[in-house]
Parts: sequence; C-alpha cells; structure tokens
Amino acid sequence: MTQEAEPPNEDTMLLGSFKKTTPAPPAHATRPLPSWPSTIFTSVLMGLAFGLAFYKSHVFEPASIRGQFLFLKFIMLKVFFGAMGTGALLLAALSYLNFPQFASLQSLWRPTAATRGWLTGPVLGGALLGAGMAASGACPGMVLAAWGAGTTDSIYTIAGGLLGGLVYGYKADLMQRALLDRGPRGPTQSGKEYANESLGMPYYVLAAALGVVCLTGCVALEYLVPWRSEVPERLADSMGQSSCDFGSDLGSFVASLWKCPAWPPSIGGFLVGALQLPAAMVMETLLGSATAFAVCSAAWVNILPENLLPDRSAHPYLYVFATPHPKSWWQIPYVASAVVIANYASKSDDDYGGATGAGFWPAFVGGFVLIFASRLGGGCTSGHGLSGCAALLVQSWIAVPAMFAGGILTAVVWQVASGGSFFAG
Repeated sequence: MTQEAEPPNEDTMLLGSFKKTTPAPPAHATRPLPSWPSTIFTSVLMGLAFGLAFYKSHVFEPASIRGQFLFLKFIMLKVFFGAMGTGALLLAALSYLNFPQFASLQSLWRPTAATRGWLTGPVLGGALLGAGMAASGACPGMVLAAWGAGTTDSIYTIAGGLLGGLVYGYKADLMQRALLDRGPRGPTQSGKEYANESLGMPYYVLAAALGVVCLTGCVALEYLVPWRSEVPERLADSMGQSSCDFGSDLGSFVASLWKCPAWPPSIGGFLVGALQLPAAMVMETLLGSATAFAVCSAAWVNILPENLLPDRSAHPYLYVFATPHPKSWWQIPYVASAVVIANYASKSDDDYGGATGAGFWPAFVGGFVLIFASRLGGGCTSGHGLSGCAALLVQSWIAVPAMFAGGILTAVVWQVASGGSFFAG
C-alpha cells in the first residue's frame, strides 16, 4: 500500500461539478491506496479466474444470454445466483468481522446512488442495458471472454461499447442535468443508500440471508435443469469422454475442471462470486467491467497534443477516467487477462470460434447501448447485478429488475417479429 492523494471517483466528482456543491471527503479517501504492483498482480489473477469461469460455463455465448431472456436456457441465471450468493456471504463476513475495507468500498459506491434519480438512472439505464444484452447476446464482462474464445461479431460489440463510452463521456454533463438530476431518489436523499440502513438492520444479517437464498436458487436450478442438457451440441462428443466425469475424488474433479470443455454453471458462478474477496481486500472495491470501457474510451486524451484536447471544464467525466488510478484502472488488466485465458482455454478444448455471434448490427448497436446504459444507470451486469445487489445498494435492486424487464421485452418482441430466428436454440 502507498499513501497518496486519491482523486474522487467519477460520481463523487460529478456530484460536486454538476450540483455546484463540495461533497464531504468519503471515508475511503483517508485510507492508503493500493499500490500499482499489488493492483496489477491481483487483477491479473482475478481476470484469469473470471475469464475461465465465463468460458467454461458457456454463459458468454450469445445463445445463452438470448435464451435466458426467453426462459429457454438458464445458464445465465445459474451463474448469476451462484456469483451473487457467494459474494454476499463473503461481504457479510467482512462486515461482521469489521474489516475496514468493507466500510471503504461502501463509501466508494455511495455516490453512484446519490447522483441519480431512480427513474432516470437505474430504471432507464437498467432497461436499456437489458435491451443491449438481448441485442448483442453479451454483457460488458462476458463479451471479453467471447472475444477471447473467437465468438464471431464479438469484436463489433466491443467496438460499439467503446463508442458508447466515448459518447457518454462527452455528454455526461448533459445526461446529469437533463436526466440524472431529475426524479425521485427515495432513501438516498437521507443518506440511506443501502437497504440495511433503510431497514435498520445489520448488513451482515441481510447479506447472509441473501447469500443463502441465492445459493439455494442456484442449486435448485441445477437440479431442475441439469447442466449437461444445456451444453452446446457441438461439444457432445467431448462431453462423453472420461475427462468430463467430474469424479467424486478431489483429483479427478480438479482434472475435469481443466480438461472438460464445459462446467456446471453454478461452479462458474461460485468462482466469480469468490472474486469479490480479493477485489474488496486489495482494491477496496467490488466487481465490475464497464469501467474498463470508460477508461479505454477516455485514455486517448493522454496522447493528444494540448491544443487538440477537449476542454477539461466542459468534459470533466472524460478526464476522471483518463487519469491513471488503481480504483478504476484495475479493470484493464482484469479484462485483458479474461481475454487471454478464454483464448487459451478455447484453443485447448478445440472450440475456438465455436460459438455463433449475434450479427454485425445487433452486436455493434447492442454494444453501444450496453456501455452507454451502464454509465447512465451507474453499473453494468456485474456492477449492479453481482456487486451492487450483494452489497444491498438500493438502486441496484431497482436496476437489475429493470435490466431483466428490458432484456425480456426486447427478446420476446424480436423473437416474434423475426419468426423465431432471434433465438434458434
């Protein structure tokens, strides 16, 4: 750890610049920042686990995501429940044991709610995020594993996402004044951004209960919809080999985890959820992926000559992300490692390029909407769904239902209008 001045996160900064007020320094500002070596090392290891979990569970495939919104596949929901449940239990433990990192990450995430009205932020942003997921068959985190695994059109989703991040960065001031400053805010107006604060209960009690419920739902889904029935048909021959037996002894089970081209989605979810621990303890934040797009969309200002740079006072949002900082830039090695391991694993399984993409226009436009909506709503599928909900952030519990509603509506209308070609199984 190294002690240095910590700039505000993007929402704290926006709260001050757009509302013309000076927010009180958050609690995490008094703690030493993680060093760059520890941040990079930890995020690389996390990214390898993250990418492998998404690749082996096959949740990264457009068919898995589109099928989930039509309730024809349940891979995504199994991973979602497994990751949220595991993460909630780990965060409950950190809270119960009074680790200072937990209070730090809570302070870091508060401004996300404080700078957004419910309807204009998590509801609108969440619904658009779901629509973008249905269109592209991706989310900001999964698309990196998809690209690494050679999924056709995934690069267009990434390109659309980078453009979405750039446009939002340029128009963040307008979005704040025209949308996010408007509408009801509920308990966030009285400084109760987390559900446990509104209910007057200890965080660890509610989080532990949430973890148990989510993991129970994950196990129930695995029982009701056996995971082997959802493995892509192209892997049928490989799944019949002894390497996919997942034997009862630890040695054979671990061997199957690497050698088998598919995992039970619940295992992938458990692994992703477990990553909340190093994220909290080292970077003192929670999982997310969309910030990587925001950083890459803004980093170009670091290489332009001074006379070509956009006005800093007019576009402060861009400069927050363009400034290297471990609390935001950690996602770059994180997602890069996910690409690398998905590429390596897919080639080892002889399945590189096996998954079918969404098509150029759905991928590109969907990617744009994914990232623009994530910035508008204050979080992506991981940020709100896996992290915000596990942390009991009230706005995340608004954003996630809106995300599923937007994705389901888009998928159903598209499936009917296309005569069934949106999802062909």
